[in-house]
Amino acid sequence: MASILNNVAALQATRQLGITSLGMRSTIERLTTGKRINHASDDATGLATANTYNADARIAAEKRKLSNQDYFNATAKDGYLEEATNLVLRATELIAGGNESAAELTKVSSLALAAATKAGTTLTSITDAASAKTALDKIATDRGTIAGDMATAQSNANLYGIEVENKTAQMSNIMDADIGAEVVNLTKWQILNQSGVSALSQANQASQSVLGLLR
Repeated sequence: MASILNNVAALQATRQLGITSLGMRSTIERLTTGKRINHASDDATGLATANTYNADARIAAEKRKLSNQDYFNATAKDGYLEEATNLVLRATELIAGGNESAAELTKVSSLALAAATKAGTTLTSITDAASAKTALDKIATDRGTIAGDMATAQSNANLYGIEVENKTAQMSNIMDADIGAEVVNLTKWQILNQSGVSALSQANQASQSVLGLLR
């Protein structure tokens, strides 16, 4: 029915243009942010799940950092004990050299004790072959423990690194936009917008044509 009071076709075209405008705006937002979920209204459940994965990834990253720190601390201790080993070996040479080396032996012994202390190892003063042997045995035992600590720390760092990767991938699967699909969507919305504008124009022209009946 021809009417000059209500243009239903124009109203329908306008409503559809509004839907198209919202779709285009959402697609452009996803393309510019790179995220599929930009607001809770996009996917509230997905957002909550992704935030949990993100939190897990951050926790794992912090634990990885701490594990690496443990590894480097153990490496430092091993370095101190390496130097203590060299100093004890030097002391054994001085002990074999006789009393004329007593002053240097005292100095070397003091340095060996200081190096061992930095590594958390307690040694007694090195004054003879027996004490030097005891010191070497103690250092070897502690270095074995440190080697185990280094291996554990490195393994933990690797495991936490894997966890970071997995949790990040899970979060990405939920949050990240499929750029290829969004480009296709953008083209669709652009075409719909153009056709909608054309349809609205046609609807308005059809309404104006009613005036021809009054001539």
